[in-house]
Amino acid sequence: QFLAQYPEISVDIHLSDSQVDLVGEGFDLALRIASLTDSSLRAKRLCNIRRILVGAPSYENRYGKLSHPQDLSHHHTIVFSHLATPHLWHLKHPVLGDYTVEVQGRIVVNNADIVVPALLAGSGLAIQPDFVVWEELKAGRLINMLPGWEAPLISLHLVTPPGHFRPARVRVLMDFLTDQFRNTSWAQPIG
Repeated sequence: QFLAQYPEISVDIHLSDSQVDLVGEGFDLALRIASLTDSSLRAKRLCNIRRILVGAPSYENRYGKLSHPQDLSHHHTIVFSHLATPHLWHLKHPVLGDYTVEVQGRIVVNNADIVVPALLAGSGLAIQPDFVVWEELKAGRLINMLPGWEAPLISLHLVTPPGHFRPARVRVLMDFLTDQFRNTSWAQPIG
């Protein structure tokens, strides 16, 4: 959609779950879903992202339903290693409060692209952002394993190198992304 709107602009996209050095590697901007460390980079929060515990129906049929996050200590999990405490999962419920459980990851990954195929294969349970699994949830290929419980919201940030000067091509992309994420169905409003 962006390229159709701006046919004179070309885009060079790099995908990585690791935090890259925007200045050192010459990037104009990055989209980051992570806690941002103090730095000279400029960041704009675009939206909040809901995360839920999901698994395949075949996993639930084989290992049973969960009734509380404490049950996770006895289940196979798929752990994303790029978190500060990957084996500690925090879940909250509007009535029952917050709960933290230590999980033993049968699968530990450093790239999110492997998580959904592993989930669909019934290999374990994982906490996933809505935007990653919404189609699988809608189709019934994945299910919410603990309805009512959610991991804390995370934020998607648009991050740019320091300074105020931005080439016009970067400014229009920043505006486009800001508008797209403001109007996306899976994003949670900020505030």
